[in-house]
Amino acid sequence: MTVTAACCIIGDEILSGKTKDTNSHYLATMLFGLGIELKTIQVVGDEAHDIMKAVRELSSKYDVVFTSGGIGPTHDDITYESIAAAFQLDMKVDQETYDYIQKQLIKRNPNTVMTKFHARMATFPHPAILLRELPNIKIPTVVVHDNVYILPGIPSLFQLLLNSLKPKLQAMSQSAGFHRREIATASPEVSIAGILSDFHTQDVKIGSYPMWNNDKIKVIVTVSAPPFLN
Repeated sequence: MTVTAACCIIGDEILSGKTKDTNSHYLATMLFGLGIELKTIQVVGDEAHDIMKAVRELSSKYDVVFTSGGIGPTHDDITYESIAAAFQLDMKVDQETYDYIQKQLIKRNPNTVMTKFHARMATFPHPAILLRELPNIKIPTVVVHDNVYILPGIPSLFQLLLNSLKPKLQAMSQSAGFHRREIATASPEVSIAGILSDFHTQDVKIGSYPMWNNDKIKVIVTVSAPPFLN
């Protein structure tokens, strides 16, 4: 059976249009290649109730959930505590992460004094699984409720930590990944609608995407399927 996934993007800056979300696209591309079906992408603001509601619902409905954003040191970074509240978990400072942050700060400035804002970045839901798959990065991917993976919003760090989870996700999927083929045609979309409907099945997904190109309408037809049907 295909493993299902959901993505929850967290941040007022996404909803306001200030910041463009690239993390969900990166996640979708990776999961497709791993044979994990991303079923939904939700975007919520920096409101505890909205985060709690979204994560609880997604966790109960899908095999694995990825969140992105809201885990920094500022007042609006409330993802950790909101997810902890969603599953009635405590919050606890992780000493290994705290020491790592302190070490990095002192390396930059020997006179640095750790503050409560630094400690916030090392305070996670408890109990939780802390995954450190990269030897040089001690900031963990925090996993709660067995299937909720909490990731940062910074795209470069999001991608780095997500890539480190590939072996674990591949083992979870046990699939060679989905396959996609694209076919370009000059035929009007309406003229091929019936043919596409005839070929569409539960296991094979067919999509058609009209494009305007050099005063001509071109239709790109995509066919996606699990490897055993390819």
